[in-house]
Amino acid sequence: MREINNKKYFTLLILITVSTLMFSALGFYWNFRYYHDNALYTLTTPSLATAMRGIHDGLYVTDLSSFHSDYAVDNLSVIPISWESGQPADSSAQPPVTGILSELYAAESQPAVQEEPEVYDFTTATDDYFADACFIGDSRTVGISQYSGIENATFLCKTSLSIYDYEKPKITYEDAKTSIHDVLSEKKFAKIYLMVGINECGTGTPESFYERYRDVVMDIRRLQPEALIFIQGNLFVTQKKSEDGDSITNENIAARNNLIATLANQKDIFYIDINESSLCDEGALISDYTWDQVHVKAQYYPIWKDFLLRHAIYTDSALAAANRAGK
Repeated sequence: MREINNKKYFTLLILITVSTLMFSALGFYWNFRYYHDNALYTLTTPSLATAMRGIHDGLYVTDLSSFHSDYAVDNLSVIPISWESGQPADSSAQPPVTGILSELYAAESQPAVQEEPEVYDFTTATDDYFADACFIGDSRTVGISQYSGIENATFLCKTSLSIYDYEKPKITYEDAKTSIHDVLSEKKFAKIYLMVGINECGTGTPESFYERYRDVVMDIRRLQPEALIFIQGNLFVTQKKSEDGDSITNENIAARNNLIATLANQKDIFYIDINESSLCDEGALISDYTWDQVHVKAQYYPIWKDFLLRHAIYTDSALAAANRAGK
């Protein structure tokens, strides 16, 4: 009898050990591919916790669907490149790139056959400017969709959305659960506004955030070649929130904003710093304008809309794309 109990005990112990190792490996893989909880992707990440997080986020569905998709973007295959030339920053030290991104690099590396695009300055527009626009973002963008007065744009936003959720089925569009990447693959827009970053402040470094952000912007450019891309700087928090926080600080937000701002070229990608609006004062969100020191009160979101309208861009190609998008 004792021998039977011992066998059951060892069998159970083996099952627990094997299950733990399997979930740890799965958690490590999901962290490596999606969450980026530290820049070096080391085993210091709590893999079991990451596995539970991945199961909650439905990453197993994303992974399974990627086997049947010819356009899924795996951020692990992305290598540092020169934004101007489209070439690897150090081609001798980088592994070969295959798939969709290799085609993107090859296309961008071809000799220019057209004149250099014109550099554009911001101008003021009216409300109809947003009719062909798409807003991508987290809870702040949810606030814009609900309270700013922008009623004619498309909003792909969700509370707690991060830059690492770009390919995940996190949003609902036309009554279906889908990803931002998939929507942009199917529908064309003339203007795309992107603002995420507050939820990533406790994850990785400003540099790892920038690298992922850059990869997403490049993929948006590939999917929406005629659209103007507006990179919105992440809104500051109040001074009190910044002083009390370990990761969500205005210094951390500013460091990330400074990096993503370098992606703008004033030709087809533009940087808009909402922190220069009247929502902020002396490098912090005005405390009277927020109910939780992070999010803007409903009555102040029109300030955001007016600031965006004062930072509009009109180009001949943008007008042509707008006409096509409106058909």
